[in-house]
Amino acid sequence: MDARYEEKTFESYFNNELDRKTSIYFPLGQVQEGVLGLDSVAHSRRWFLWRKLGYPFWLSPQFSGVDLTEIAHEMEHYLGREVKNIPAMKVNLLFQYKRPQYITTSTGSEWHLWKQTYFRYDLYAQQHALLSHIETKFGKDAVVLYAAPSVVDVSELVNLKRAGSIIDHTNFRRARELDGHHRNTYIKAGTYSQGCSEPEMIENFNLIEMIEAMKPHQSEDNVKLITNFSSQIRSAMKNVEGIGYLKTAFENRMNEFRYYELQQFELMYSMLTMAVFREVTGCQWLIPFDGRKKA
Repeated sequence: MDARYEEKTFESYFNNELDRKTSIYFPLGQVQEGVLGLDSVAHSRRWFLWRKLGYPFWLSPQFSGVDLTEIAHEMEHYLGREVKNIPAMKVNLLFQYKRPQYITTSTGSEWHLWKQTYFRYDLYAQQHALLSHIETKFGKDAVVLYAAPSVVDVSELVNLKRAGSIIDHTNFRRARELDGHHRNTYIKAGTYSQGCSEPEMIENFNLIEMIEAMKPHQSEDNVKLITNFSSQIRSAMKNVEGIGYLKTAFENRMNEFRYYELQQFELMYSMLTMAVFREVTGCQWLIPFDGRKKA
């Protein structure tokens, strides 16, 4: 049976806990309110932008709109200031969240591997081909992880949230570790997974310890780390073979931004790239930065 909670609920609880336990930047551009992100624009304190938008509105009741490139210019300024004020970034993290099935009977295909109840989730061939390629190509500059909870229902999930132990009850697998498999299986009390088709034992690891052990990038500043990564993501989406509909959907969405020549705003275009990447693949992009672990 499918675990009895929504994947988005797990994702939200997981991200909140990760933010409390380590220093993580959640990049702008991933809000769902619109292409530019209304929450992001509203943060600006520059009077020039608000006058362009007709504020105070009683002075400009006939507000007729504003050129998109003017808003993009303001967003580029805002994002640049924010990113430069963050301590040195470490690495690009990509999370593919999974809601597992919970197998409770001996008729489960992998029962012989565990001989007890277990969790499993399927890998989607085109999605996995892309994620594995990204991790292989980027090497130490990117970590690509599947994250799936060992949780049966929403009541248990809420209790783990309150206890601050969602991460401790999550199974993590690097994308490359599951190459050649169509499914990952694991048990609630286990510290490892068994990938299928051909069974293979894969050791688990401590996510927080891994993040804290990472060293900040010395060779490039935060802006370059973001723009270089997004550029390589665009290249991967264009050139990786066997990703079919993902490539088509990504290119169609990005063409909407190219039509308005938003490429000239390098940092904002990078954020848009990663927002579309998440929209198409469901994969979340986070960046750990140098800082003390939070209590």
